[in-house]
Amino acid sequence: MKDKKVLKLTYASVMTSLALVIDLIFKAIPLMDMPRGGSITISMLPLVIVAYACGWKYGLGAGITFGVLSCFVIDGYGFNAISFVLDYVIGFGSVAIAGLFSKKALKGNKLYFFFGFLLAAFIRWISSGFSGVLNAGIWGYDGVFLEGVFGAGKGGTLYLYIFSFIIYNFPYIFLSAGISAILGILIYPQFVKLNF
Repeated sequence: MKDKKVLKLTYASVMTSLALVIDLIFKAIPLMDMPRGGSITISMLPLVIVAYACGWKYGLGAGITFGVLSCFVIDGYGFNAISFVLDYVIGFGSVAIAGLFSKKALKGNKLYFFFGFLLAAFIRWISSGFSGVLNAGIWGYDGVFLEGVFGAGKGGTLYLYIFSFIIYNFPYIFLSAGISAILGILIYPQFVKLNF
């Protein structure tokens, strides 16, 4: 039993490191990096695989570890405690939710495999969306900025939510999750052979 825990911890550590390397590579591509944090990347794939292969607890540990290291080493967009918790701790810790579907996913059910990605992305999107709303002043999402995006007289709270949730966070989070899920489906036959 102890050997199994060590194996899971080692696997989670290696996959978290892989996710960080992937994130660094994608952030080096200018078109993939978002101006106020976040990027289109497939770093979610190794983190979700940890949740499926090792269970939700290891997925949570891998996601939070990745989030903290991403914030302080790669991104540096954790302006305050709200941003740190919502964007990095909850945002990446959300991959743990995939672990709740691990038994069915590992038995060959690709629908549960895909659903885990979708649910993790949804939680991350909600968390990052609220981070954008709560940190609007820091990121310059004031009335003038919003009116520049939406037009005159459209700089209120509703437009702040639309900008943060739909225009800024939705595209890169769900595009990243979609690409990760498709790649995950391609390696799925190898993935289901994991037995921890």
